[in-house]
Amino acid sequence: MREFKANKISAKIFFSPNEARFEEKVRNFQGCPTIAISKNGRIFAGWYSGGRCEPHMENYNLLVYSDDEGKTWSKPVVVIESSKEDLIHALDIQLWIDKDGRLHVFWVQNNTVVAPTELPKFEKGQPGVIKDGYLFDDFVHAEWEMVCENPDMDELVFSKPRCWGNGFLRCKPNYLNNGDILFFNYNQTKDRYGYSISCDNGQTFEYAYGPEKIATYFDECMAYQKQNGEVRTFARSYLGKIVEFSSFDNGRTWTDAKLSDIVASDTRFYVAKTPSNKVLLIKNNHEKQRSHMTALLSDDDGVTWKYEMLIDERNDISYPDVDFYGDKIYLVYDRERSGKDSAKEILFTSFTEEDIIKGKHPTSVQIISKP
Repeated sequence: MREFKANKISAKIFFSPNEARFEEKVRNFQGCPTIAISKNGRIFAGWYSGGRCEPHMENYNLLVYSDDEGKTWSKPVVVIESSKEDLIHALDIQLWIDKDGRLHVFWVQNNTVVAPTELPKFEKGQPGVIKDGYLFDDFVHAEWEMVCENPDMDELVFSKPRCWGNGFLRCKPNYLNNGDILFFNYNQTKDRYGYSISCDNGQTFEYAYGPEKIATYFDECMAYQKQNGEVRTFARSYLGKIVEFSSFDNGRTWTDAKLSDIVASDTRFYVAKTPSNKVLLIKNNHEKQRSHMTALLSDDDGVTWKYEMLIDERNDISYPDVDFYGDKIYLVYDRERSGKDSAKEILFTSFTEEDIIKGKHPTSVQIISKP
């Protein structure tokens, strides 16, 4: 049996690198962005790039920031690169600001091997592929992080990389009413939704499983806690609608999963409580296509979605991530991740709850990065 090294050996970390291979103009793939905003309003964005596609052993994650509300962006201040020497693949950065104002930079790692001459057979739904001489057949992932204690400093300082558990974290964590933190770092090898709970502000984690999965290859769960304490969780599916399930004891036990009536394509969405205690949902408002990026707002804890605003109707847009600052909602997403004539755009925009209520997006969508 092959040794699982992805939870023992960190990917290669570069701070403010000057290497030509990380320059924007040479990128042939980029997507899956994430956003986080510091206490003083510095906007951080990260995404997954490198190589010609995903997965690829030239993939890397990168982190940039803006001090002028997204008008201009820094060069990469951190790059987390796959290691061909250690056969470690680095993917899917996720950013989060905790209640103490610290910036968490999460990323995923898995093992690869040099591709055999005889190709293996993969079952439907398994992410096993061969790309440019490397076999990506490992469905077990490790979750890593670095923490920046003061993300508003001129010179950013990060903790040493640490692996805090197995799994695949692709969405922001949640603080629960009892102070625990809920992380949906899912397990692709299991038929139940996996998650972690930390009772000590992210120092240690307890891993557990919720209900049986429904029609998904990539769980990508997100949750919000209702006023009655219910932790309502949404999950990705390929049936044209979001799956949902709930916990009434802060994530210790769960209801069975069921298909909701919320239309969405098979890709990541974003759901969370806003600072005003409404519920924000951003999704591709189409059963099949990654198009019609739409913001929905609920003022009754998600029973109904009374307010709706179309953000972007174009095809091949996906993976929204959000953070809040002041009265604004800041959003990143991607467009046409790879391909010879694709856009390869990381996009950014902002709006308010009032804009969603009025149903009209007031500002243009900006490009953070485009090769």
